[in-house]
Amino acid sequence: MMKGLDVANERFLSNLRSISVRMDRAQREVGSGKRVTSASDDPDALANLMQAHTSIARLEQTKTNLGRVRTEVDAAEGALQSSVKLMDRVRTLAMTGASNMQTAETRENIAGELGSIIERLVGIANTEVDGRFIFSGDSDQGPAFLYDTAQVPAWGAYLGAPATRRAMHPTGVTFGVSRDAGQIFANADPTKNVLQAIETMRAALLSGDDAAMTAALAPLSGISTQLNSALSFYGTAQSQLTEATDTTARLKLQMESERSTLEDADMTEAIVELQQLKFSQQAALEVRSKVPRTSLFDFLG
Repeated sequence: MMKGLDVANERFLSNLRSISVRMDRAQREVGSGKRVTSASDDPDALANLMQAHTSIARLEQTKTNLGRVRTEVDAAEGALQSSVKLMDRVRTLAMTGASNMQTAETRENIAGELGSIIERLVGIANTEVDGRFIFSGDSDQGPAFLYDTAQVPAWGAYLGAPATRRAMHPTGVTFGVSRDAGQIFANADPTKNVLQAIETMRAALLSGDDAAMTAALAPLSGISTQLNSALSFYGTAQSQLTEATDTTARLKLQMESERSTLEDADMTEAIVELQQLKFSQQAALEVRSKVPRTSLFDFLG
């Protein structure tokens, strides 16, 4: 009989411990809002949960990176819009200056304005965003050109490096997001060298040589095309960045939903379970308190 009582006591204590463990877990869920807070809560879900957290962190970093690149691309696009407008002004000035209606003085004035435009374009080529010279290619810690009228040409040699920077889409695909000032403003192809074309026109106006002025006019339309091509490149990059950012946000939302399914507690269910367990615990204790107490003497008679 004593052995039977020990078994009954052990069973009661075991059930009570089980209820207590379940209550602790339900209490944690209610308090934290999380269904899984440790490996023991749901070992099968742990690997998927860790993967979801890793994916969310990666997507958050991708979003940050895309935002940083977008700032630079927007700045580059705005700078090139200004360049295109300046080039339109150059063509107007060049055609006006090449007219046989002009005097040496008016041509000198036009040449002076062209010189100012060259300096402004060099300033645009040296655009800096958050400590990076965005048209200096991969050597973005320094300016693309150093302007000095004492040197020939005044903008000097391109000081940057080729632009190879690419942004990563959340799917892993990369796309180009930069061009360098060597490509855009001082291209090795004479028909695409913006700064040199303007300088050639300026020199022709100062010389008063009609043939030189006519020859200097010829490549200007192609130079405008060169700048518009660079502007179009950055417009495309903007569209790609917008799509990549939207996709990142969508994927992050999906992963957060998946993580929530794996990790977050059903608060209503957790509260109901906690209340039921408290009731079960209280009922068990009340039943146990009503069990008659016996001793060895009761069995001895």
